[in-house]
Amino acid sequence: MSITLFSCDDGFGDIKILQGDPGQRIRHTLPSRAQSGDWYQAGLGTAAEESAVYETEGGTFTVGESLQAEDTRFSDYAISPLNRVLVAHALHHAGARAPFALAVGLPLRDYFRANGTPNEGRIAVKRQNHLTPVRLRTIDGPVDLPIPQVVHILPQSLVVAMSTDIGDEEDAPVAVVDIGSRTTDITVVHQGRVDFTRCGTLPDLGVAAAIDRFQGAVEDATGQRLTRNVAQNALIHQKPIKLYGQAVAVDIVDQARAKAIQAIAASMTHGVEQQARTLADCAAVILIGGGAYLFADALPWPHARAHVDPVFANADAWHTLLEAQNP
Repeated sequence: MSITLFSCDDGFGDIKILQGDPGQRIRHTLPSRAQSGDWYQAGLGTAAEESAVYETEGGTFTVGESLQAEDTRFSDYAISPLNRVLVAHALHHAGARAPFALAVGLPLRDYFRANGTPNEGRIAVKRQNHLTPVRLRTIDGPVDLPIPQVVHILPQSLVVAMSTDIGDEEDAPVAVVDIGSRTTDITVVHQGRVDFTRCGTLPDLGVAAAIDRFQGAVEDATGQRLTRNVAQNALIHQKPIKLYGQAVAVDIVDQARAKAIQAIAASMTHGVEQQARTLADCAAVILIGGGAYLFADALPWPHARAHVDPVFANADAWHTLLEAQNP
C-alpha cells in the first residue's frame, strides 16, 4: 500500500493491532481497560506499568491494565469515545505515524441492515469516531495523536468466512464462530453470500463468562476471594493460584476449570445451533477470537477447527484483503 496500514480488531476484551507486509506481520495486543476521568498512576521500577491519560470529544479517559476498568459491554461501544481512546492508545503503542490508514470492523448486525444492505449511516459514524481527534496528556501539555488519513470499515468475521479454503465443497456453507471476551458471534456464508437467517450474536457468552464461573467455583471451594486477574491467569494460562502464600490444591483448580469450560461451551453450543439451525451442512466451522483455543476441545462439532491465528483472524483477513486491493 502507498501508506502504512494498521488493521485493528477492537474487541470488548482486547484491542488487536496488526501491521506489516506478508511474512513480516507485527502484532500488538492491549487490554480494553480504561476508566473515565484522570486516574494517572506513575510506574515504580523498570517493569511497572504507567497509565496514560487521553482527552477527546466526549470525555477524558485513563488507560492502564491495573485500573478498575469500565465495562465495555454496551450496545454503542464500537462508536463510543471510550472505543476511540482505546484504539488511539493501541495505535500510539504500535507506533502509528502520519500518514497512515486504519482498518477496523463492525459486528455483522451493525454493518448490515435487516434487508442485507450495508448500513451506511452506522458505517459513517464508526469512521468518524476514528477521525475525531485524541490528545495524550504529557508533562509538557496535551499532544495531538496522528489521525488516520483513511479509515476502512469492514464487517467482522465475514472476510474470514469468505477467504476460507474448502476445496471442492464450494456448494456447502462455511460458518465462523467468533468467541470473544464478552460475546460469541456466528456468521454463515453460502456460495459467496451471507445467510443472514443463520447469523447472530450470543451476548454475555464468551471468555469472560467462563472466568466468572471459574472464579466462583474456586472461591466456593476455598472460602476465599480471588482477584479477577488471578482467576483469568489461572483459567486461560493455567497459572497456579496462591492465597495467603499457599498454593490452592491442583485438583480444585482443575475441576473448576473443566466445569467452567464445559458449562459455557454447552450454552454456546445451544445458542449457536439455535441461531444457525444446524452446522452439520457446513463444509467447515472456523473458530476465531480469544476463546477459540480455550473452547475448541469442548465444542461438539467434529469439523470445527481453530483458525491458524484465531486472535488476529479478523485483522489479518482485513489486512490481506486491503493489500490486494491497494498494492
